[in-house]
Amino acid sequence: MFVQRSDAAIRDIVTTMWANEEDDGVQMLGCMALGRVAAAGAEAGTQDAIVSVALMGVTSVVNAMKNHPNEPAVQEKACTALTYMAPADGVREVSFAASGAISTVVSAMQAHIGDARVQKEACRALRGIAAAKGGADRATVVASVSGFTALVNAMGAHPDDVDVQREACVAMEVLMSFPDAYLPDGVHEQSDALLQAAAENFPQDCLKPVNVIRGRLVGPADV
Repeated sequence: MFVQRSDAAIRDIVTTMWANEEDDGVQMLGCMALGRVAAAGAEAGTQDAIVSVALMGVTSVVNAMKNHPNEPAVQEKACTALTYMAPADGVREVSFAASGAISTVVSAMQAHIGDARVQKEACRALRGIAAAKGGADRATVVASVSGFTALVNAMGAHPDDVDVQREACVAMEVLMSFPDAYLPDGVHEQSDALLQAAAENFPQDCLKPVNVIRGRLVGPADV
């Protein structure tokens, strides 16, 4: 298929995706292709390359997610693509907030709570978006569309999956790193218990971010 070609141009990938909106296979492969090109730009340390993908790619990926909300493979690959395009947020006309990318990622987490792969990639996407140039503003947007709650729910649904626990904790840590962001003032008992469990069960991966999170909200983990 055309979108699988390693030398496919960004414009051609995007055009193929828009021409085949109802084909979940094309959408999944298109998201993978866009993610691959953006990842290559990130690896090369070339922001211009990432921006060139994001200018056309973000809306295409969001459209794929909205058209195929019940297809976990589309949601997973779309979140991966958004993660690699996130450094372009706020550059030129690229806006993850205006495009609906942030709320769409959270919707994917809500719709596929039992799918660990979707949860992991969605957590990575939220972290990437919050860590990009938008800073406190983007962190506030993530929280305003229930992103913080979605991260907590991911941890609760996959307590034994180190990848989900790590990515959720690191995403929360990034959200908590902006003093000016409007975030939850505290975590309820279940959230605190999940953070504590993550630190205890996966200390190498989760203890540091959990202590940062709880240091702002409640206090350091008892490990």
